[in-house]
Amino acid sequence: MYIDEEITLRENLPAGLQRDFKQLQEYYDADDWFMFDIYMEEVEASVKAHYLAGKISISDLNCIFRKYGIA
Repeated sequence: MYIDEEITLRENLPAGLQRDFKQLQEYYDADDWFMFDIYMEEVEASVKAHYLAGKISISDLNCIFRKYGIA
């Protein structure tokens, strides 16, 4: 479980994803690994749903996966 701070996501990602990433960052910063892990599952599903709906590109998807260590 990690967030790669070196990877920057584009600023105009859908608002729902931005909220998800903000919440995930809060759990990460608080070292709340239990909530981070649980919420990460929701974030992964949300990212995939946004991709399948055509709201983010394959490039965005890959960048998000690398940043958040999603396999």
